[in-house]
Amino acid sequence: VTLRFSRNYLHREIGFQRFFIFMCLFLAGMLLIVLSGNAVFTFVGWELAGVSSYLLIGYAYDRPVATGNALWAFVTNRIGDAGFILGISLAAWWLGTVEWSGLAAWAQGESFDKINARLILFGFLVAAVAKSAQLPFASWIARALEGPTPSSAIFYGAIMVHAGVYLVLRLEPVLVQVPDVMVYLAVVGLATALYGWLAGLTQTDVKSSLLFATTAQVGLMFLACGLGWFQLAAWHMGLHAAWRAYQFLLAPSYMHLVNEKA
Repeated sequence: VTLRFSRNYLHREIGFQRFFIFMCLFLAGMLLIVLSGNAVFTFVGWELAGVSSYLLIGYAYDRPVATGNALWAFVTNRIGDAGFILGISLAAWWLGTVEWSGLAAWAQGESFDKINARLILFGFLVAAVAKSAQLPFASWIARALEGPTPSSAIFYGAIMVHAGVYLVLRLEPVLVQVPDVMVYLAVVGLATALYGWLAGLTQTDVKSSLLFATTAQVGLMFLACGLGWFQLAAWHMGLHAAWRAYQFLLAPSYMHLVNEKA
């Protein structure tokens, strides 16, 4: 739907073909994240999505503001990527596996160690919090609106902003064995939800309002995971992704509707 919308929305823009190349690269990365059975291939998709989002935020590369904001988002997400690499490395070193099923089996086995689990989870959760723009990494997502509206819809309304929640859902078997880490998730999610709600009250631009609403909703998903409501978080993620993408795609029309009524 987003690609069909983009055909009409961007057909007069310079670099029209370039946009579709980057968008398809992003979709490939997200499919790899969802379909991968282990953390390494998930990280490959994670990086593809990150690189393509950088390219699309800086789509209008002749504008210093766009390239500067793309760089800010890229650097912030590299902190999360460092955490992902740490989680993969510790899992491979201590457990001898990076399969998601292997992590789940370890969490249910007799060899489970809570100290090792906390350190492995620390790496993965830093990646999840950064990718989903949770505090203290929430600032990058507002700068990402420099990209075209279709990319904002699919990145920050439908797919990429939920990648961190998806990673947390993947880690559910380990998380339930370490309740103190779940408390951390709940605190971060609640703080981000309040931040998104309060910041959204001050916005005068429709895309910014939708963006901070997204931040608040994703914060509630992290809160649900922290409270152990993983199934609720999964349903919330799917429904929110579909609805928010529709709202972002409709955002340019709001201006015309307001002008007509005025």
